Amino acid sequence: MKKLTKPVIEAILCSFLLLGLVTNAVAQAGKDTLTPDAAKAKQAYALGVQAYIWGYPMVVMQKSRDAMTKGGEQPVTPDQFNKSGLLFAPVNQVANAWGMLGPKFSAVQSGNSDTQYSAMWFDSSKEPYVLHIPDGKGRYYTFQFIDAYTNNFHYASTRTKGSQDQNYALVAPGWKGVLPKGVIRVDVPTPTHFIIGRIFVADLKDVPTVNALQKQVTMTPLSSYGKKYTPPKVPVVAAKKYTGDLAFFEQLGDTLVTNGALPSDAGILGFMKTIGLTTDYGFDPSGLSDGEKKALAQAVVDGEAMLAAKAATLGKTVNGWAYAEVLNEFYGTDYMLRAAIGYQAMFENTPSEAYYPSVNVDVNGNTLDASSGNYTMTFPKGGLPPVGAFWSTSMYDQEKRLLVENSLNRYKISSVDKLKTNSDGSTTIYLQAASPGKDKESNWLPTPKAPFYMLFRMYQPDIEALNGQYKLPGVVKAK
Repeated sequence: MKKLTKPVIEAILCSFLLLGLVTNAVAQAGKDTLTPDAAKAKQAYALGVQAYIWGYPMVVMQKSRDAMTKGGEQPVTPDQFNKSGLLFAPVNQVANAWGMLGPKFSAVQSGNSDTQYSAMWFDSSKEPYVLHIPDGKGRYYTFQFIDAYTNNFHYASTRTKGSQDQNYALVAPGWKGVLPKGVIRVDVPTPTHFIIGRIFVADLKDVPTVNALQKQVTMTPLSSYGKKYTPPKVPVVAAKKYTGDLAFFEQLGDTLVTNGALPSDAGILGFMKTIGLTTDYGFDPSGLSDGEKKALAQAVVDGEAMLAAKAATLGKTVNGWAYAEVLNEFYGTDYMLRAAIGYQAMFENTPSEAYYPSVNVDVNGNTLDASSGNYTMTFPKGGLPPVGAFWSTSMYDQEKRLLVENSLNRYKISSVDKLKTNSDGSTTIYLQAASPGKDKESNWLPTPKAPFYMLFRMYQPDIEALNGQYKLPGVVKAK
């Protein structure tokens, strides 16, 4: 008998899970006799919720891709970026954030101002593209390679390669050919994918130095590699609009046609056919009854509520901070984790590269809301985060999930800031809308006068940060 591989085993387990959900949905109404139409509607609802959780990252990925590739015929200029905060470039070209990110930047939720982005949306279905990363001269950087399902499939960073000059060929499934000497082959799981580069920036004075490195980040089609190449202007074609109660499933269907499915998703795809979702035809609701369509519409509403709840309590909670599970494979078939992270902080790094605990509540479990008071967070003496690179904590508005406008133009506090220590050697961060006083402003992270949350970023975290030995102090409401 042929030995089953791990992806096949996971697909089978997923199939049994879905079968159980459908069976339970029908059995729950066992006290009443279900008509065939009612049973099919319940089945559509159960599968619709699963499809929403499974497909949510793909749809958000496509929305981000549209937003960042439809901004103009050529990459955003420094002047455009600094005026609008927008980050865009045509597919297969480099979009650089020419300054530190602030509240105007809305291309992705929960962005950071620790690093400056160099973002690239690839389509290597016709031929490989070569990504060039310059020598960073010891400066921290990381380039995160993400497939259409938001799985991180490769890294080029100071952790993996140091600061040397590098060239990577992005090779789509099925391509056969020979690459030039010195070009590293990276096989991508899906034809379309995203690479987001992050280069450390200390402060506004450091921006020009980072800009000089960003200008050396290039993408070249393999057929032009080694030759003089100027990226072309690409006429902007408006993104397809999706409307109506089933818009989510229509967009998910289109992404499936473009990118296909991963081998580990074979089980769940078998069930998705029941509600009209396939990799061949996308979403086809023509065979669904009105009851099934209504059930799918409700599945989207409830699915989003489930993701919001999960995002608020990711993984293990310690001192109010939610620590996402540290996985060997990010994310594999953990669809709920993948979707919840996509809901709160799209394009999150794999923990070994950067670990992102989040906090939505104070130490007593109450929602963080600066309209009703001030907060503090105090690290004991010798208790700052153990990291190989640096750490930061960023402030976000709970409603918009974006950085918070404030008088200091300060959106994070980090290990590179000159933080004052208390007389006992501890370090307190002040979290409030109004200044805590001039003598404390060095440690002030402004909040909105509204509910908020924070992400704590540990770049190249030490093992103590990943195995739970190190614990972040909780957020305390000031008396």
